[in-house]
Amino acid sequence: MNMTTPTAIPLILGRDIEESFSWMNALFYGDFGVGKTWLAGSAVLAEEMRDILYISLEGGEKSLREIAKLCKKMDINPNKHILVIPVQNYKQYSYIYEFMKLHVQFRDSNDLVSLRKLEGQIKGFAPGDLQDEKKMAALIPEPKKFRTVITDSLTEAQKYCMYQLLGIDPLKQKLDAEPDAAQFSEWGKSREMIQFLVRRYRDLPVNSLFICGRDFEQDARKQFHYEPMLPGKLSGDVRGLVDVVGYLDKIPQDGGTIIRRLYLEGGFYGGAHIAAKHRFGSALKGLWIDNPTMTTLYALDNA
Repeated sequence: MNMTTPTAIPLILGRDIEESFSWMNALFYGDFGVGKTWLAGSAVLAEEMRDILYISLEGGEKSLREIAKLCKKMDINPNKHILVIPVQNYKQYSYIYEFMKLHVQFRDSNDLVSLRKLEGQIKGFAPGDLQDEKKMAALIPEPKKFRTVITDSLTEAQKYCMYQLLGIDPLKQKLDAEPDAAQFSEWGKSREMIQFLVRRYRDLPVNSLFICGRDFEQDARKQFHYEPMLPGKLSGDVRGLVDVVGYLDKIPQDGGTIIRRLYLEGGFYGGAHIAAKHRFGSALKGLWIDNPTMTTLYALDNA
């Protein structure tokens, strides 16, 4: 029997089966002020989800103050485990992906020298300090090892993407100048660019959490339909890219109290059709979770 040498193929990296589903990717959406940022930020309470990189595209990091207070009550140092990066344009957001791609390599190889240098770069340290290993070790004794990335919000990321396509600098745009209207081609490009970026973040070996505003429309029967606030078909595209889509709402109770309810099964609730899904299987008992935290969701994901 003749044996032939296999034709050389490009390097393809495989994963063990359990490694391939060890990270959570989720999208949380809801109206303003319902607690989406708080929910995502509560990942810091789950030891397995630390450290946290919080990408702030709309100034929502003020909501993290409550998380910081809760951390201190539980003897957790929030500064040690959460890094906030304000983003003001789409290029910055895409740059953070490149940063994270390097970071996870150094994290998994426990390369503390390179982790310190990366963290120093993102914090704006002077070039001379970055090259001084002893000084960096003193400045950052324990570099962060990110296991969760929060995008707040994907709604704003899409707007920044459109600004870039239209050649608009949101930091320099005159308030009385009328911006160009987006054409069909720009909407198509924006849709592809956001899908591409969500896939890239989702496929990193981290927990990827995306926050969105709530969009709605009313049908001919006067029934509302709720879904993530993204234009056109992009909302459905992104929902298909993540494992969990949760709709967060505030539910008034007797006596004036309010609970936060995270709907995880799509359906008709209280007069509205809600887009939601999960892959928790039988671990989830019911259609929603009241007063959820990421600790609860992480436990479901790993049940």
